[in-house]
Amino acid sequence: MRLLQCRPFQSACEHAMRHLILPALTLLTSACTSLSQSECRTGDWYGIGLRDGQAGYDSQIANHAKACSKQGIKPDLAQYNRGRSEGLRSYCTAASGYQVGLRGGTAGNVCPAESQAAFMGAYQRGYQRYTIQRDLDQTEARIAQYSDQRGKLQDKVYGAANDKDRRRWQRELDNLNQQHRDDRRKRDILRAQLIAAPLLYPQ
Repeated sequence: MRLLQCRPFQSACEHAMRHLILPALTLLTSACTSLSQSECRTGDWYGIGLRDGQAGYDSQIANHAKACSKQGIKPDLAQYNRGRSEGLRSYCTAASGYQVGLRGGTAGNVCPAESQAAFMGAYQRGYQRYTIQRDLDQTEARIAQYSDQRGKLQDKVYGAANDKDRRRWQRELDNLNQQHRDDRRKRDILRAQLIAAPLLYPQ
């Protein structure tokens, strides 16, 4: 994965990477983790399915079978599916959907038809709040860097060796000042949106 290039707005990029990259990496790491040798030997396929269901994973039985094949152990598909179905009962709720969205997680199409609508409705509410907070963090990070960047550009304007360089640095300073004004307006809008955004999942 190629990381974001963070030069002018290092802090803002760091916020972006925390909000966008880390949740994705967490999901991928958890979903792709193989079973340990002891888990294969224990053979608690109901418990393994329960855990996968509670995490909202698609069926991981093929991955588990591969992990245990070196020990000549085959999964109990019926027990795994029974456990996963039970795990999904606790995952596929409005409360869980809201929390997944609030973390910026991905909502897979794993819930039964009777709970999918409530789960996704709450997920969208949580994700709405997540995106507003993410954008607000990035905007506030840029605002926090404004004074330092403005001072550096002013020094370049005052210390320019000729009129051409002075005009160039002045244009950059003017652009920065405009961005600062835009960001302050955006911050106020995002703060208002965050106050209006639902704090809880629908009952």
